[in-house]
Amino acid sequence: MIGAGLLLPDTIGCSSDDKPPTPPTPAPSRELSNPAKVRSKDGLLDIEITITEVEVTIGQYTFMTRAYTGLKVNAGNANFEGTYTGTIPGPSIELAPGDRLKLKLINGLPDDGSAVDPGDCGMGTTGGHGGHGPGMQNNTTNFHTHGLHVDPGPPGDDVFLEIGPGESYDFVIDIPKGSVMPDGTMADHPAGTYWYHPHFHGATAIQVAGGMAGAIIIRDEWQDDLDKMFSPEPEAGQGKEQLLVVGELMLQTKDACTGKTRLATYKEMGAAGPLPAGVVDFFHVNGQINPILRMRPSEVQRLRVLHTGFRAPLDIAFLRVPDDQLDAATSLPKPGYDPFGYSCASNGGPPVLDRDGVRAKSVPYYQVATDGITYAAPLKMPMADAVSDVEFVVPPGGRVDLLTQFEAGTYQMVALGYLDFVCWAPQVLATVIVSGEPDKSLEIPQALTPPALYPSFDDMAKPGNQVDNNRQLEFTVSVDDQGTNHFTIDGRTFCETRIDQCMALGAVEEWTIVNKWDMVGRESIHPFHIHVNSFLLTSINGKKPAQPIWRDTVLIPTSGMEGVDGSLVFLSRFLHYEGKYVLHCHILEHEDEGMMQLLEVKKDALCEPSMPDTCPMP
Repeated sequence: MIGAGLLLPDTIGCSSDDKPPTPPTPAPSRELSNPAKVRSKDGLLDIEITITEVEVTIGQYTFMTRAYTGLKVNAGNANFEGTYTGTIPGPSIELAPGDRLKLKLINGLPDDGSAVDPGDCGMGTTGGHGGHGPGMQNNTTNFHTHGLHVDPGPPGDDVFLEIGPGESYDFVIDIPKGSVMPDGTMADHPAGTYWYHPHFHGATAIQVAGGMAGAIIIRDEWQDDLDKMFSPEPEAGQGKEQLLVVGELMLQTKDACTGKTRLATYKEMGAAGPLPAGVVDFFHVNGQINPILRMRPSEVQRLRVLHTGFRAPLDIAFLRVPDDQLDAATSLPKPGYDPFGYSCASNGGPPVLDRDGVRAKSVPYYQVATDGITYAAPLKMPMADAVSDVEFVVPPGGRVDLLTQFEAGTYQMVALGYLDFVCWAPQVLATVIVSGEPDKSLEIPQALTPPALYPSFDDMAKPGNQVDNNRQLEFTVSVDDQGTNHFTIDGRTFCETRIDQCMALGAVEEWTIVNKWDMVGRESIHPFHIHVNSFLLTSINGKKPAQPIWRDTVLIPTSGMEGVDGSLVFLSRFLHYEGKYVLHCHILEHEDEGMMQLLEVKKDALCEPSMPDTCPMP
């Protein structure tokens, strides 16, 4: 089971409004819109992206945030003309194996001590990283390509860069093609669904939670089965592909000190119990609340679902709206229709929604990839034989590719809420209207070709499968005598001068990740993420997963029993790239508070010596 979670046991007293905040208006207001898209040409995409402070409107809310608001294409193709005017999410970047991405990131934000983030207003600060209030380098940034198997050193996916306000940096990222595998075969970078976001330690959550995120799509129409079958602009014999960038916003709907809607502070993000007065937390899709997707009966569509949220996991189902609950003129649900019959306020606390019961009502759909890595065969969803919710819940940072095929009618793509001490209410993500003449040109495929970069471990005697090393990491949330929270891995918070894990280039390792029970902090959820190399999950709380699925982000389960640790085990190969990068919890305020480790991959594991004297204990 996933279990209940503790994030930060702080409360806010800035607002006197005791009424629960009004959620976003659920009725779809428009068709699904797509982010602007740029794609490489002749092996090169050369672009400039500018970050600025900007006012945006999502649903009924208008607020200030940081966003990728400028885009210039020096080499490559774009699906728009004139000046780029996007905000949330950022433009989608499309590449192919063998391509080079040249990206100038221009930080047009004001200085670190001003704008976007509200003043303290008596709320205080929290945590081990200095509180994350104004003046905490919230406008210093960088650029991370989440899930890509690329060089972690400069000028590539270097998350240790600091690009301050008024500064810029020229990234060069090569998408590998023809990489040599341990058995002597060659492998290209997998075609799949990835994303980009800032990764400046201490300000990651405040920037990503504000909407700084965008899709990276690796396409390979020559070799990848799914790319052959589906396209955003399908030709004869192809199905339609739709991109759903799911973001998560936590907003203070009426700041008690200014009266304005604003992004939540770090302290509000980490509040225990009910969310602080006036704070709402909700998902949006491509910057819209509950957009409309169109399909035809029997049509097979591919949905690329990216979870770019900073905190709450996604548990997806597709629920059919009864015909007598539809407006005949629009095919939309009638006003007031509620697929859940549940509200946090009426239940007075943590969710008691029967998620298994609601999930059982879902119409079938198929999952064909996780974190950009295609399966050998489609997986019918909702899963009937999972040993844990960990197998199908999409964690923050995770991605899934889905194939849908529905009968005529109206369906709601829903997030079923999340069992937590905060009330994560279920929410309608999008409304799917299936109408028109049937389209039977495609069927759900029976078999697919997994990427060569991630071969199975079925034959442990095969070169590249023998385990060279085992290691164990412990994720812990503890509370000291002063009530201060500590988010640690192996009892320590992150330090950039201390190498926590040293691996040999080419090594195959088995890792055990432990979610520690703490008598005061009790239990929590931590989405484990590691850069550069994905991993194959082999055990969840001692049980073999129902399906062998490769990932780069996964929820570390709790045990479901008081006083007992949760755990998972995975196998991974550390191939092709030497250098330093990180692993961390992808609940991003946990990462910013120190739940991250520095690792280094070097030939023969000859890593640089650490300097522990610069790394105080938490």
